Amino acid sequence: MSNMMQNVVFEDVSAEVIAMEDVQYEDVDTMTLEIEHYDDLKWQQGYETSWSMDGGIMDLDQQIFTNKPRIVSYKCIAEMGDTMDDVKWQTFTCMAKDGTVGGLWAAAESCFKQAKLALGDWHYFVEDFTVLDDGNLELVTGS
Repeated sequence: MSNMMQNVVFEDVSAEVIAMEDVQYEDVDTMTLEIEHYDDLKWQQGYETSWSMDGGIMDLDQQIFTNKPRIVSYKCIAEMGDTMDDVKWQTFTCMAKDGTVGGLWAAAESCFKQAKLALGDWHYFVEDFTVLDDGNLELVTGS
């Protein structure tokens, strides 16, 4: 063995340190961070829908409505006539277990899947919940 090889010392480095060698950080805006946060939650939950409500970054257990079960309804066009007066609607429902992001998102996911199966609905962005006179919620989606 040469004298050069006798002086070489290898440092024990973790897999995390090795993985971070190629990571580059860049400044991103708040909206990008929100989208990434909810995209991560979407994949963790195995959902098809995307949370797209205003309100900042919230965890699934974040309360946004009072903590009680609520019926969530989702109204979709079943048949379209020549005018908006000649439209047939179909409503899908699911019970949200509580008023958390997680409870509401799960109900929205169920409503979306029902509408997709029945009508081929493609509006997968959960954009809002309208509080109805009876305290239940109507899901507002976008595509």
